Amino acid sequence: MAEVAELGKQWGISVAAIAFAFLALYGSVFSIDQTELGNVRRFGNVVYPKDKPLEPGMHFKIPFVDIVDKIQVTLQTLNIPSFDVLTIDNQKVSIQENFNYTIPKEQVYHVLYEVGGSGNIDINEQVIPVTKDRTARVLAVQNMVSVNGNRELIQTQIEQSVTKAVEDLFGIKAHSLQIAAITPSAAFMASIDAATQAKNAAIQAEHELRTKQFQAQQVVATAKGQADAVIERARGEAESIRLNAIGAAEATRVAAEAEKTRLVLTGEGQESSLTAQIKPFGNVDKYLAYQETQAKLKWNGQQPMIMTGNGAGTNLVVPLPAMVGNGR
Repeated sequence: MAEVAELGKQWGISVAAIAFAFLALYGSVFSIDQTELGNVRRFGNVVYPKDKPLEPGMHFKIPFVDIVDKIQVTLQTLNIPSFDVLTIDNQKVSIQENFNYTIPKEQVYHVLYEVGGSGNIDINEQVIPVTKDRTARVLAVQNMVSVNGNRELIQTQIEQSVTKAVEDLFGIKAHSLQIAAITPSAAFMASIDAATQAKNAAIQAEHELRTKQFQAQQVVATAKGQADAVIERARGEAESIRLNAIGAAEATRVAAEAEKTRLVLTGEGQESSLTAQIKPFGNVDKYLAYQETQAKLKWNGQQPMIMTGNGAGTNLVVPLPAMVGNGR
C-alpha cells in the first residue's frame, strides 16, 4: 500500500510539473494584432523603450512576471452619448457627436503609461469629458435661435477646439468630429411651434385681407366701369341730341335762307319785269293808264260771274256788280 501511495504521489507531482510547464510555456508567448501596438511591464517597470513599442506579431515574456499592455492604433470612432449644454440665452440643447481619431506610434507609450493609470487604459473615457467640455464652451456663446443656421460654423469651432485639447492632453491625432444631432428642449420647441403658428396665422390673415382688398377693388373697378359706361352713353346721347338740334337749326336756317333768296329773286324778277313793262311808257301813271285802256277795249259788255258747285248738279251763277269806269 505504501508503494502505491508513493507511486500516486509521484504521478501527481509529475502531472503538476507538466501542467506548470505548460502554463509557463503558454504564458511566455503572446501576440499583438495588426491594429495594435504594445509594451511589457516587469515588476512595474516598462521593458521596451518609448520610441520602440512592440509591433504586431508573436512575442515572448517571462510567465507569471511580465504584464502585456496593448492599445489599438488604427482609426477609431468614438460615439459620444447625448449630453445637455446651455446656450447664451439660457436654453438647454442636447448634443450627440461622433469623434474620429488615431494614436500615433510615437504616442503609444504616453497613452499607455502617462495618461491616467498605467497599463492599457480606456482612452475613450479620457476623451469624452474633454469633448463635452469644449462643446459646451462653443455653445455657451451661441443664441439658440441661430444654432441651426450656424451649425456648420459651430461644428468647425468645436472640432478645432476638441482637436487641440486631445492632442495637447493625450497625444492622440484627431481626424474629424461630426455633430450627429442638435435637439432643443421641449419648451423651446413648443415656443417655436407657437411662434410658427402665430406667423402662419398672420400670413393667412394678411392673405385674406389682400384677397378682400382685391375683391373690393374689383367691385370698385366694375362700378366705375359701369358708371363710366353710363356717363359715356349719356354724353353720346347728349352729343347726338346737340348735333341733331344743330342739324335741324342749320336745316331751318338754310331753308329760310333759301326761301328768302327765292322771294328776293322772285321780287327782283317781278320788279325787273314790271320795270321793263313800265319803261316804254316813261312812268307808272302812263303804264297804269295804258293797262286800263286795254281792259276797257277787251270788255264784252257782260257782267263778270262766279260759278259755284261741284260739277255734279246745277251750277249757281252769281252776277257781279257792273264795273264802274271813269265817268260811267
